[in-house]
Amino acid sequence: MILVLCGTQKQNFSRMIKEVEKLADEHEIIIQTGHSKYHSNKMKIFDFISSAELQKLYEQADYIVTHAGAGSMFQAIKAGKKTVVFPRLQKYNEHVDNHQTQLANKLKKLGYLLVFEDGDAIMDVFHQLKEFEPIPYDLQGSIPMMIEKEIKKLLS
Repeated sequence: MILVLCGTQKQNFSRMIKEVEKLADEHEIIIQTGHSKYHSNKMKIFDFISSAELQKLYEQADYIVTHAGAGSMFQAIKAGKKTVVFPRLQKYNEHVDNHQTQLANKLKKLGYLLVFEDGDAIMDVFHQLKEFEPIPYDLQGSIPMMIEKEIKKLLS
């Protein structure tokens, strides 16, 4: 199962949803669209999912496809899931700037996840994701948690 997370931003993110729908013939897809309105008979679509239900879906998911929000990325990394992030881009009016690309690319460089770049083919990226082995997230203690909290605040 692929869990797809669009985040809670008010800007539409149908660009990611349309790409992910291309995988629906071969995979069960559960998607939290947030404020993005999208209809499909190929995917299970929810506007918002409770924290408890979302945690269950993280555990059940084989793969995560998410916007590049800090909270969503770190939750997927901590869960040890094969994750591809899809940064929201300013040029498509999906966010106020391109800050999501910065953190996403840093986490990719560290080996935690893959990044869908504008213009990529989702089938190619998903093929890479199947072979990808993420670095386990094993930071412990209060300093990494404080850094993570600060990053989340900066990117919110």
